[in-house]
Amino acid sequence: MIETVSAIVPTIGRPDSLTALLESLAIQTRPPDEVIVADGSADDRTASVCAEARWLRAGLRVRSVAVRPPHAARQRQAAIALATGSLLLLLDDDVVPERGCVAAMTAAIAAPGVVAVSADFSNEPWPGPTRLWRAYLRIVEGLADNAWQGQVVGPLLRFGYRPSPAQDMPMAWLGAGNSLVRRQAFQQAGGFSDFFLHRSTMNEDVDLGLKLARVGRILLCPAARMAHHHAPSGRVSAIVAAEDDLYNRYMILRRTLGRSRLASFGLVCLFLGVETFGNLGGSLWRVQSHGFVSRLAGRLKAVVRILLPARREAAR
Repeated sequence: MIETVSAIVPTIGRPDSLTALLESLAIQTRPPDEVIVADGSADDRTASVCAEARWLRAGLRVRSVAVRPPHAARQRQAAIALATGSLLLLLDDDVVPERGCVAAMTAAIAAPGVVAVSADFSNEPWPGPTRLWRAYLRIVEGLADNAWQGQVVGPLLRFGYRPSPAQDMPMAWLGAGNSLVRRQAFQQAGGFSDFFLHRSTMNEDVDLGLKLARVGRILLCPAARMAHHHAPSGRVSAIVAAEDDLYNRYMILRRTLGRSRLASFGLVCLFLGVETFGNLGGSLWRVQSHGFVSRLAGRLKAVVRILLPARREAAR
């Protein structure tokens, strides 16, 4: 059976970044068979980019669908509902794949039992654990040095590989901005969950990866490389991002992994404490506290949001 690839791209207010992505897809040695852009923007600039005739001349079929209000998981779901490919190429709107990236991913996903493949990044290393989290991994989780690589541990700490490996390596999760997923496995896993807060800015991809790992193997493919430019436009505030991050962690622990309320709350409180302590140290070192205050405020809002439903349920 010939595999077909549908590129799925949620976007919001980043026409220049989206243009760079489409240009990189148009010159792939194995280009996607279609590109579906789920547009959460408030204007028509993204639709204009997608309608440019040069994509079709380059052999790239691009179409857009408006999804408002913007929400990363819902935008991806809307694009996937329109997609025809047996393979879903999940991309952020600010990545630029190298010329052989898609070909390397499609080759890797053909291996037996593989349901998803993540590309490696060419312009940034995978973040490793901080000193505080290294102590946690060693003392609490009992993990030897580097045993955390490719894993999701404790309060949803997720790690790649440092340094980048020379061959395909197993992963316990994937990124929704740099991965190729079998459509059948995506559907079998239940797709993206529906409990994410606000615009789903954090952790919806970790949640999907955990569910896909129940269906089959996930690989990191270092031969597939792309740059991630982290475009600043269209992003939520630091308060909203911090609230999303903590609340979404709780929901994944509770709903996807089936942990008890107490265990899930304990893990997110652990995350809050360690991250807040680490952020405070960084703020004191830089003599600048704005980012620290915003992140702490968002995390405390998430704690209140978590506790209120629990209180209502206990009162019934």
